[in-house]
Amino acid sequence: MKGVAILTEARSGSEWLGSLTNSTGLLGKSAEWLDTANLGCKPKSFDDLMSAVIDRGATANGTFAVKLFPRHLHWSQARYGADFLAECSRRHSMGLVLLERRDRLRQAISYCRAKASGCWKSTMDGADLVPRYDFAGICQAYFLIEQSYAFWEAYLRLADLAYDHFFYEDLLDDPRPYVASVARQLSVEMPDGEFETNLRLQRDDLTEDWAERFRNDVKSEDLLAHLPRKVAPRNINNLARFLLKKQMLTGQA
Repeated sequence: MKGVAILTEARSGSEWLGSLTNSTGLLGKSAEWLDTANLGCKPKSFDDLMSAVIDRGATANGTFAVKLFPRHLHWSQARYGADFLAECSRRHSMGLVLLERRDRLRQAISYCRAKASGCWKSTMDGADLVPRYDFAGICQAYFLIEQSYAFWEAYLRLADLAYDHFFYEDLLDDPRPYVASVARQLSVEMPDGEFETNLRLQRDDLTEDWAERFRNDVKSEDLLAHLPRKVAPRNINNLARFLLKKQMLTGQA
């Protein structure tokens, strides 16, 4: 079966671009299927996960799509002991798209705002809520985004995988090259006409206000105080500390 994986991080424009490819009904159904809330179930095994992802991400012509963030691969490895992307590529004919956003600061602001409001799409209730400016939150999002893109570049290089590379900003005026890439990698003829979406651009004056404020604050704030929290290793010592309600140890990098 032919599939395509979109490798990216949140707030990269992947939701908008995915809505365009999804609207064709021929290029799979792009979404974060490795989030069980989106998947609609909690697979008991890796094979169950793979089957569910393909089932949810497939279109009637026998192609499927899945959007992956680095945390999805980490989760699959921790939960099932398997690299989802590597295993998916072994079992199916997979195309790959690396999607980035050049403007990391505004991506981080978008991430911070969405996390604070709980609204990740313009179509969600509360999408117009105005959260409070959060310097620490923007810092943490910025570091996370940079780490995510570095992860994908290292992963693709080490695995020696072929992929198409796009930047969100280059697609704003004309997203057709992105759609064409997905179509080609799925061996589907490029659909004609305009592509439909019910999503709208969420950047506004508040984004620009936050960007200016952040650039001023960053001159005097301690950046290292706002690094993303390290994840505590899953080992027997931390399990004991968790059961005893003590702080778990994250260790040294």
